Amino acid sequence: MYIEKRYIRKIAKVFEELHVPIRLLDSVGACVVPEDGESLLIPATVLAPGLTHHIGDQLCRVLDMNPPMYLALPQNATGGEDLLCVTDAMLMSLFKSSLSISGYSDVYRRALKQELSGSELISRASEQQIPLEMPRSILIFQMDQTEKASAYSVLGELVPLSDTDVLVEMNRHTVALVKDMNGADGMDELFQFARAVQETLMEEAVQTVRIGIGEEKHTFAQLGESYAEAKRAMEVGYLFNPEETIYVFSRLMLERFLMSTPREESMHYHSLLFNRKTAKLFNDEMLQTIEMFFRKDLNLSDTARQLFIHRNTLVYRLDKVQRQTGLDLRHFDDAVTFKILYKLKRCGQEKPKEIL
Repeated sequence: MYIEKRYIRKIAKVFEELHVPIRLLDSVGACVVPEDGESLLIPATVLAPGLTHHIGDQLCRVLDMNPPMYLALPQNATGGEDLLCVTDAMLMSLFKSSLSISGYSDVYRRALKQELSGSELISRASEQQIPLEMPRSILIFQMDQTEKASAYSVLGELVPLSDTDVLVEMNRHTVALVKDMNGADGMDELFQFARAVQETLMEEAVQTVRIGIGEEKHTFAQLGESYAEAKRAMEVGYLFNPEETIYVFSRLMLERFLMSTPREESMHYHSLLFNRKTAKLFNDEMLQTIEMFFRKDLNLSDTARQLFIHRNTLVYRLDKVQRQTGLDLRHFDDAVTFKILYKLKRCGQEKPKEIL
């Protein structure tokens, strides 16, 4: 971003009053303020804005603009991190008021919340050099344990970003990743990426995170749709599969359909199979057996092996279900009927808190 000389002089005057040698650098690490200041070798990895990073013996903070600018000072400077934070806020306030620009992340955040549209969206995107057409998908990361640090500050240090990926703070618990899909192998690759982030987070920060993945979109204006899909995936996925932690919107078609069924109707059909007469039949052991049978694609041998029971024991249990309910779960149609009626119970439960 080009900054007029008068603003450079304003910033330089403030920096001269400080007792710490703070520097403002451009996107390639060349020093802008002071003019004779040392440059900094910027790492190839993308650094999340609004966070303090360590680069060699320097503390570095990325300003929220595109192309990025950096603040740097010696790592051993007293109160260095606080000074970078305050200077960041001061400069962004100057840029937003005097240069009439929005922060890079602000534009993405408003686009994801669908607060921008039409000419305003195009204008803001152009201002920040955001491509209007590019295949992108939204991943939402939600962390509950944020007493010590926000989700953004934790994930900003750990999530590997390409030059065209953008990490956006939505609130203290929630972060959205705008993922460039050029060269990506669809949802399978996104799922593996999400799994790798989870593992890294657990190893490095001993933190857990739930992740929702929206559909791929091809324009900037459609990113809000992908964000809404990622939110919906987390809400529906958590309700139906609380034991899982990664939810892909496109893989939850049945669950999304069932969620559209009115609550009273859902509970009515659920009770046709799960009632007082079948309560003794569908105990925890039986339900665990059936769930494993479905997970193993109705394969008797694989299911028995996974449950550490004899194949005949499994057959006996399935025969028992058939005798009392008329459903032979070894047949696909009956298995589908059972699964739908079983899942309908979730539709009557309290919905999780909505993600902002």
